[in-house]
Amino acid sequence: MDSITMKKIFYWVSTILQVIFLITACGIQFFSMKKMGMMRYVVYINHTWEAQYPIATLKYAAIAFLVVLCVIILLHAKIKRGKYINNKKALPMLIMEVIMTLAFVIFILAYSTESYLSYYFISLILVIIVLIQDIKILVYLKR
Repeated sequence: MDSITMKKIFYWVSTILQVIFLITACGIQFFSMKKMGMMRYVVYINHTWEAQYPIATLKYAAIAFLVVLCVIILLHAKIKRGKYINNKKALPMLIMEVIMTLAFVIFILAYSTESYLSYYFISLILVIIVLIQDIKILVYLKR
């Protein structure tokens, strides 16, 4: 297989993974509100993680990391690979990356475990989705 075919396969597999993770996040939120067993488990995990990890520090570190990574990728696409900005596939990928990063930042700053029981799970899944998008763009921009 040539490089272009491998990139197309990687693009579609990673897109399917992103959709699966998004459906998983919706499912976790839905079942944590509808099923008592799931609700208890999520509340237990929330308290365990809050006791074990510095959640506030991790939230702001994740925000800073993803925003810096987004800016670096945009600058890399503009400076090093300027012709890719006009590409009909690269531009939507870059726009989606910015939208997903903004959605993650807004979700992290606007909500908490009081408003979303599955806040930590959804935050982790959103980080994974944004990182998959970043990797997808880097693979696409690679020659």
